[in-house]
Amino acid sequence: MKKILTIIAAFFILAVQPTQAGSKLEKRYAYTLKKLKLDKATEAQFAPVLHKYLEERKAANDIYDDVKDKYKAAEKAGTLTSAQGLALMDAKIESDTKMLAVRKKYLAEFKKYLKGNKIYYAFDYSNDKMSKIEGRDKDDE
Repeated sequence: MKKILTIIAAFFILAVQPTQAGSKLEKRYAYTLKKLKLDKATEAQFAPVLHKYLEERKAANDIYDDVKDKYKAAEKAGTLTSAQGLALMDAKIESDTKMLAVRKKYLAEFKKYLKGNKIYYAFDYSNDKMSKIEGRDKDDE
């Protein structure tokens, strides 16, 4: 029975893989799983949950990123209007609130598969900078 569950979980892992080769989400996913050093059975069960977490995490971050991209030129030039500044702050607060809700939700999910220290590292590794994930930032290791 355990082998069947492992096979089903492994199949599910393949099914939820991002279709865009080399995407940031895919790199973050692979990096986090690699750094956690889980046994095969645990990884097979945990991987789909991690993938869903990363997708929801990205959606929460996109709330702010979309507004920031909209006002990027004004921000860089130092010409943000009052309304633009408030829009950025509202988006940041909304993004942070959504991110906190996602973390709380997935803390409960992660507890089903991982011990406390691995849960901490799962959140920590998934939050690493892309430069570190891609191996361009050796000083942070």
